[in-house]
Amino acid sequence: MNRRLLVAVVAVFALGACDSGSGPPPPQASQLRVLHTVRGGPSLTVFVDGGRGNTIAFGESSRLVALSPGEHDLAIQPADTTPSLLVLFNTIEGVNYSVFAIDTMVGGSVTILPVFVSDTGAMPAGGHARLRLASFAAAAPAVDARHMQPDSAGLLVSAAPLNFRAVTRYFDGAPGSWSVVISDAGTTDTLLATGALMLGDGQAQTLVVLDSTPGGVTWRLLRDRD
Repeated sequence: MNRRLLVAVVAVFALGACDSGSGPPPPQASQLRVLHTVRGGPSLTVFVDGGRGNTIAFGESSRLVALSPGEHDLAIQPADTTPSLLVLFNTIEGVNYSVFAIDTMVGGSVTILPVFVSDTGAMPAGGHARLRLASFAAAAPAVDARHMQPDSAGLLVSAAPLNFRAVTRYFDGAPGSWSVVISDAGTTDTLLATGALMLGDGQAQTLVVLDSTPGGVTWRLLRDRD
């Protein structure tokens, strides 16, 4: 255990020992995960605050890590010779974070870059669910996105176009069966159709569009709030 983690653990136990039950509630932890979005890229090992590494392949997400409010560090180590990257970031109490690992050129070489996206606005009212869309399909053609929710009469426009690294707002609706259709930009063809996505009461989820075969896309669904 490194020094930073040791200090954090000692602080938690010290606070628990002194708690008389009359003080303020403890800070609400944030959760963080990393999704590998680089099709054809190397496997990535994710380290948060120097903790045990979690290795993921394309389309896989790391385990959820609980973090106290404040500064933390994230290291992403590719399995090949791609340079590793260490970044510092700050978390806000009660806000969860998805990190999308993309590749980009830095100083003439390919580097894995983390893109942080918070779940601000995710909490639905009682009797509602929420869904948003994100595109991390770097090689995909220009696409539009539409979605259907249980309380809509048909497909609703989610984003036109849905560009690379775009993240929509959360769409609010009744819990139940939702679906998403991705089309080539400016058309109503079907490049991808998810089929039924079951969103429960009080849940918020993010549908992530990823690269697939040339000219095609695939998707992953991430649960932001239960």
